[in-house]
Amino acid sequence: MTSRSKNAVRVYETEIEKSREESNWKKAVDLAQQLKARSPQHESLAHFLIGEGKLEGHLEEWPPSKENIERAQRELSEARGYLTLATDEAGKRAGVALDAHLLLGKLNYACGAYDDALKNYKLAELNTLTEKELPVRSLRIVAESYAIKGLCLEQNTVPGSTSRYKQAERESEMIRSFELSSDLTLLYLQRTGAQARAGPTLETALQRVPILHIRAGRLQNAIDRYREMLNAVESISTQALRLTLTRQLAEVLMRGVTGQVYKAPEKLAAVAPQGTLTRRRDDHVSDGPWKPKKYSAINQFVPRCEYEEVVLLLLVGEAMAVRDAVLSQSQEFEAARAHALRNAVAVMDLLALAATRWGQLCLLLESLERAMKFSFGCAHVWRQRALATAAAGPSHAGPGHARPAPAGQPDHIPHGSAVWSSGVRAAGVARRAAALLPHDAALRLVAANTCYRMGWIEEGIEMAEEALSIEEERQGSMLARCCLYAGIGHQMKAQKTNARIDKESANEASLKLLVRAAQLDNNDHLAFYYLALQYMHLGMLNEAMDATRSCLAARAECGGGLRLAAALWSCACAGPRGQRALQAARLARDHYPAATWPRAALAQLQLIWETPEEALATGKELLTLVNSAEAELEPEHNGYVELDAMSDSQHDDTQSNRDAASVRAESAGVYRLERALSEGASSVSGRARPAPHAARRATAWLLLAQLCLRLGRVSAAAGCVSEAATLTPFSHLVLYTRGLVHAASEEWDEARQCFQNALAIHPTHLDSMVQLGAAYYSLGWLALALQPNDPVLPLPL
Repeated sequence: MTSRSKNAVRVYETEIEKSREESNWKKAVDLAQQLKARSPQHESLAHFLIGEGKLEGHLEEWPPSKENIERAQRELSEARGYLTLATDEAGKRAGVALDAHLLLGKLNYACGAYDDALKNYKLAELNTLTEKELPVRSLRIVAESYAIKGLCLEQNTVPGSTSRYKQAERESEMIRSFELSSDLTLLYLQRTGAQARAGPTLETALQRVPILHIRAGRLQNAIDRYREMLNAVESISTQALRLTLTRQLAEVLMRGVTGQVYKAPEKLAAVAPQGTLTRRRDDHVSDGPWKPKKYSAINQFVPRCEYEEVVLLLLVGEAMAVRDAVLSQSQEFEAARAHALRNAVAVMDLLALAATRWGQLCLLLESLERAMKFSFGCAHVWRQRALATAAAGPSHAGPGHARPAPAGQPDHIPHGSAVWSSGVRAAGVARRAAALLPHDAALRLVAANTCYRMGWIEEGIEMAEEALSIEEERQGSMLARCCLYAGIGHQMKAQKTNARIDKESANEASLKLLVRAAQLDNNDHLAFYYLALQYMHLGMLNEAMDATRSCLAARAECGGGLRLAAALWSCACAGPRGQRALQAARLARDHYPAATWPRAALAQLQLIWETPEEALATGKELLTLVNSAEAELEPEHNGYVELDAMSDSQHDDTQSNRDAASVRAESAGVYRLERALSEGASSVSGRARPAPHAARRATAWLLLAQLCLRLGRVSAAAGCVSEAATLTPFSHLVLYTRGLVHAASEEWDEARQCFQNALAIHPTHLDSMVQLGAAYYSLGWLALALQPNDPVLPLPL
């Protein structure tokens, strides 16, 4: 009978232990009551098990929180009685008194008795527990005990008379409790796998340690703690928690760590292989019985800088968020779908900040593309994607790609090219996002910017006017910028169209909108710049100068303003103003040392007010600049320079003196520089990227050719044209300049052919028309000489 009774007790103990590990508390309580009736000598153990089961069963349904304190005080009295019985001498002999004190601490915490909970942990001698291997259930009890101890210390207010030493000691004890709880929690979850969840108390403790370090100013300690938790071997139960920790560490690194402050993580030493060569080596290491296993492999990647670590964290976090996304659109999964979407959006917003900061838009675009499958109808995700595709669109094409086309010449971007595809994609995504955000004016301005750069002027005007109507209805803060964008669109339309009535209508609308933009925001240098440009297109040079002065007063280093000032002062053809034009060009050269247009403008001005030799020297400086390695790179700039529409723009026909869009024959002197300026009308508030390197070098050679012609060095000019022809053989400017060389040698028939070929490529190039008329006149073909040039007379070289 005795052996049969012992076997029955063992069966009960086995079943009870299994129920405890599976958190089946109802069954555990029933078995404990049967054990108590069957074996009175195990009464203390039964009391402990019954109290534990009732406590855990209640907390599973009503987690410990301030809202549930009153309920816990009412419903946990029975559990308190059983656990108190287990702390007597019989309980100590049975070995359950320690665990009973730990659970009483948990019970008192649930009831809001924080001081009593700390007393129970003191009776259990929690601080002196020996680190040794523990069963799974004991791991959780100890982990929760340390977590609750830290929370109780945090909840209790410190008396004002407490010394700073005592406060520091208390804070150190609280952090140590949370750290031990975190390690034990991760170890517990690694050992249980998918069978258990951490629960709110343990999850709070896991996230609490880094936050306390950050509050105390110990940023590096917080980062090290995040790294330790993320380097622990992942289990199914920690996946959601790892996503939170990953996002938090990325936020800390992005906000508070830069440059020399950053310390790269140290790689754990890999475990040396033991036994035969065929035995599989374990890639996980542990520093102690209470420490979780950590990844340690030979090929493990370790970040070397904050950029690598942030991007790695966000890409891993994005992968976890996408994996957990809910694709079903049914109503029953709405809460889970919204939760997963919030997690994914939080990670992608951080990735957007990091990617744009370090110029990795491709990573952001790939992430947003993956997000499309689970973000149906999510306006925020679509808006982020629209902004990202616009940032990677034509205005941000690299030097090796086709640059954005000026107005009236959208075919400068080859159809089917990568830049064209990115522009089409950016415009399409912006339209889709705008439909989801009916009151977002900023998004429509970005879409208008993209359309202008692609040469889709009507679509850009439509988007800008939508934004204008939104801001007018709400009296928003972006009303001035909406007027500016709409005015830019009409300005581009006027430059593109050839019908007089349509051109006058577009010019009138542009002038009205730009004047309103300047009145609404008198500190916006771009509004004054485009207003001055519009006045210049209309031939109102005095008004253009006033607007240029306002532009430079708002921002003295504005490249477009300096460029306009140089051009307008050069119109007077008088000494003092000529010197002002030279000073403006030199100032622009100093502000933008890597830009080519200040030297080109300075060389043209030096031809008039200084010696041709000085102009030739400036032209050689320009050629040296474009041949240098820096010519391939963007000059360093900030967000302000990004908004400077003409700070560094270059186009194929920069060296043209006049254009078909030129107005008023009496102001022809200004248009020796006006072509380079009129290209600014096709720009929007984002700065144009440099032309391809070959085109920039060709432009410099053509400028040198014109300078050599002014010096009478025809053979040197022919050599410069040959160099330009090898770089851009099909450019109308090359043919035009070659015609000038033949005209200087009085080879009129060859000059006529060159000018005709230039017009075949660019039919509206005014300089070629004028010089073709001069060639006809020199050949004696007077009727043909008058036809293409009326009413403009040919100008002498």
